[in-house]
Amino acid sequence: MMRNLCILLLLLSAITGGAAAASASAEEQIAVTDVTVNPDTLMRGDTGTVTVEIKNTGEMGVAISRAKLYPDGIAVINDKTYDSVGIIGPGNTMSFTFTVRADTADGIYYPTFYLDLRDSGSTRYSVPVMVESTGIQINVVDAPETFPADSRDTITLSVGNPRESSVNGVTVTLSGEGIRSTRTAVFLGALAPDEMKDASFEITASQSTELTFDVSYRNGINEHHTTLTIPVEIGERAVAPDMVVNNIEVARSGSTITLTGDVTNAGLKDAYSVKVTVDDPATPTDPYPVYVVGGLEPDDFSSFEVTCNAEGASSIPLVVQYRDRDGRTFKETVTVSLNSASQASTAGSGGQISSGMTGGPQGGRGGMGMSLGGGFSQIPVLEILLVVIGGVAVVVGWRKGYLGKIRDRFRK
Repeated sequence: MMRNLCILLLLLSAITGGAAAASASAEEQIAVTDVTVNPDTLMRGDTGTVTVEIKNTGEMGVAISRAKLYPDGIAVINDKTYDSVGIIGPGNTMSFTFTVRADTADGIYYPTFYLDLRDSGSTRYSVPVMVESTGIQINVVDAPETFPADSRDTITLSVGNPRESSVNGVTVTLSGEGIRSTRTAVFLGALAPDEMKDASFEITASQSTELTFDVSYRNGINEHHTTLTIPVEIGERAVAPDMVVNNIEVARSGSTITLTGDVTNAGLKDAYSVKVTVDDPATPTDPYPVYVVGGLEPDDFSSFEVTCNAEGASSIPLVVQYRDRDGRTFKETVTVSLNSASQASTAGSGGQISSGMTGGPQGGRGGMGMSLGGGFSQIPVLEILLVVIGGVAVVVGWRKGYLGKIRDRFRK
């Protein structure tokens, strides 16, 4: 009897110990093998996902009752998705994805992943989630201080990502009343951490206004915006082409008046299609009714010669016409006195003649071009040619003995 009782006690001990061993091995079999937070860093108000992957490293199946993610400042939206899970077989993996929302201040939070095992025990794992709300930075790299009306100008922006994670779909859009642009948006794509890209816009402003640049980007599935507003002031700029007339000389031959001088581009932009002529009461005449200079770069100059008639006039307006890079025409006028030769000589002594600018067909300035100036027409080509011919004649006469014969005649 005692022998049977001992055998029964041994069997009960073995069963109890085996159950305890099975329970302990079930917890130890489950391992968290991967955790993914998307996006890597949330901004305040963002929605993201936390994915936890587990693996059964044992040789027996493990029954899982439920899986949960307990919040720690981070809201869990789908907290009941895994209220019933099932069995994970030996060597198998299983993933659990939770949708979270960062309705909290910036910082690092640790929501807890919890597995409730059906037979006994549980598994816990803390997941670090970072919330950091620094946005994309936008700055002006190059922009004019004033914008001539209806003139094309270029504005260059830099867009940088100071965040610890990348952002996607970066797009810069401009808007402003009275603003026209060759492009309304620039797509920059993805920006890695600490990466910067430039965006350039060519705009035309018709009035003083505010120009707003909106940078839209995505952090995960969340769209964000950063804006930059700059003032647009309509006005003239000193960098535009500026025609200055110097060294004016006046010569008469009968009724024909000849005006010569230099025209210089004193601005900081190129001038196109520069022409010099005269206006009422003078009448342009041949051979030079209109003198075409062409393009003038900044600080470049060209000589000109204009012929005209001006019966009974004491002064005549000398007109310089030119275009900017947008094709708009401008005109500057210099008044030249015809009273006396001495006055004409004074005007040609090298002093700058004051001029007043009259409005062209449109306002604004700017431009770019090819120079035909440089004072080439002032080179004394004829004099040089005569000297060369004379030199050749002397050499030929010397070789043929003409110079010796002439010398002998003078000696006799």
